[in-house]
Amino acid sequence: MSVVQIDLAKKCHAPAERLWNILVSPHLWWGESVVLDPVSGGRFHEPWKDAAGEHHTHGRVLEIQAPNFLLLKWWDEDWSFETEVSFQISVLKAGSHIRLVHSGWQAAPEAEQRDLVNAHRRGWSYHLENLVTFAGKN
Repeated sequence: MSVVQIDLAKKCHAPAERLWNILVSPHLWWGESVVLDPVSGGRFHEPWKDAAGEHHTHGRVLEIQAPNFLLLKWWDEDWSFETEVSFQISVLKAGSHIRLVHSGWQAAPEAEQRDLVNAHRRGWSYHLENLVTFAGKN
């Protein structure tokens, strides 16, 4: 597989500090049951459901540099591998910019890589849109 990372970016009307504060409070923009402890070593947990039943995505904060950088170790409960997700927030003249990179897909079983990357790209696009929309509200 040639693509082994997801790289997405969005502009936001909110100042960078507000975008950061919303990012590290995922219960506001992602879902009430999503947990992130925004400290080094802190945990991330997202319970979710699909046609096959209930699942759990887990993470661990590897690096945090408030108010502009967050790096998570990332895995689903049924994965035999781990990935990394980074969020980089930068200041713009009018608002802010967020970049998400989800890497490490080369560790996934080759037969599953394309489907996993495509599903996560769709999911991240949806979640980033929710994040910037929520942060942009007054």
